[in-house]
Amino acid sequence: MREKQHRKKAREAVLQALYAKHLSNEDEKKVLHDINERYQFDKPTKNFVDELFKSTIKNQSILDKKIEASLENWTLERVNIIDRLIMQMSICEMSFMKDYNISHKITISSAIENAKKFSSEDSTAFVNGVLDSVYKTL
Repeated sequence: MREKQHRKKAREAVLQALYAKHLSNEDEKKVLHDINERYQFDKPTKNFVDELFKSTIKNQSILDKKIEASLENWTLERVNIIDRLIMQMSICEMSFMKDYNISHKITISSAIENAKKFSSEDSTAFVNGVLDSVYKTL
């Protein structure tokens, strides 16, 4: 239970860091440092945050291609930035962070929670549909 709560907060922190980086175009090390200072995670959670943040940024174009391939009657440019960041980090977690043994259902469920919390009610179904479609191709 405790690890689950840590990961939930960790994903929120990564989303906030990705959004801050997107808005400010600040150095990723500084953004990561700031988010880790704000949350004061334990070491395993901090490692998860660091890896998810860095890997999402590093693989952004690959992640965007996976999102775009699952969009119907939409272009990537039309996707709300928060939804796009949520989907990028979720696909990153499912694709590149398999060592954590996190079920895709948990990753997608967390993405839906973040969409509900940080985006719009319409975003939850949209994010769920795209992530489910992407997951089937992994």
